[in-house]
Amino acid sequence: MTRAVVGDRGHLGRRQLLSDDVFRALRDAVLDGVLEPGERLRDDELVRWLGVSRTPIRNALDRLRGAGLVELAANRWTRVRDPDDSVLGDSAAVVAALHRAAAVIALARLDDRSVDEVSVGLGAARPVVRRGARAPATVEVLRCVGVAVGGVAARAPVEVLATSFAEAELRLAHGLRSRRCVVDLGVWDDFVASALESLAARDGGAWGDAVGQLLRRVAATGR
Repeated sequence: MTRAVVGDRGHLGRRQLLSDDVFRALRDAVLDGVLEPGERLRDDELVRWLGVSRTPIRNALDRLRGAGLVELAANRWTRVRDPDDSVLGDSAAVVAALHRAAAVIALARLDDRSVDEVSVGLGAARPVVRRGARAPATVEVLRCVGVAVGGVAARAPVEVLATSFAEAELRLAHGLRSRRCVVDLGVWDDFVASALESLAARDGGAWGDAVGQLLRRVAATGR
C-alpha cells in the first residue's frame, strides 16, 4: 500500500488526488481483509497509519459508507460493515440485473471478433478459479471473475451503467469476501457453458440469467 503524503493544501487537484488515494487504500484494506468486518475505524489510528490529515480520512470513510463497506453510529463509532445474507443476496441480484441490462444493449451490437474476445476472457479465468476453488475467494479470484463476466458489460456504451456497476460490484465483492464465499470450479464451468450459448445466440437476457445463476450459487456458499 502506497503511503500518501500531504501536499499543497491550497491546490484543489492535489486535495482530490489525496482523498482518492486514501479511499482506494482503505477500500483495498477492507477487501483484502487487512481491515476485518466489525473492526472499529478510529481517525487517529488511520491518520498515523496512512500518514495523512483527518480531512481526507473522513472524506474516504464517508465514501466507503455510501458504498456499503463502512457503517457508523454518530459520535459513537465507525466500523467495517459485516454484511448479512440478505445484504449479500440483494447485492448479487442488483449486479446480475445490471449485467442483464448491459448485455441486452451490447450483444445486439457485438461483431464476431468482440464475441470471440469475450469467450477468450471466460476461458482465461478458469485457471485462476481452479487454483482458488477449495478456499474462500481471494481478491485475485474475484477480480479475475469480475473481468471475465464483465466482458459484455464493458462493451455497452451507456455511461450510467458503468457508474452503477462501480458501486454495486464493490458492495458485492465486500459481501463475498466477508461471508467467505467460494467460487467452485464446477459452478464456474456451468456458467461458462451457459454464457457461451447466450453469446452465440446474441441473447442478452440469457446472459443475464447465466450471471444471476452464477452469483446466486457463489453467494449460497457464504458462512
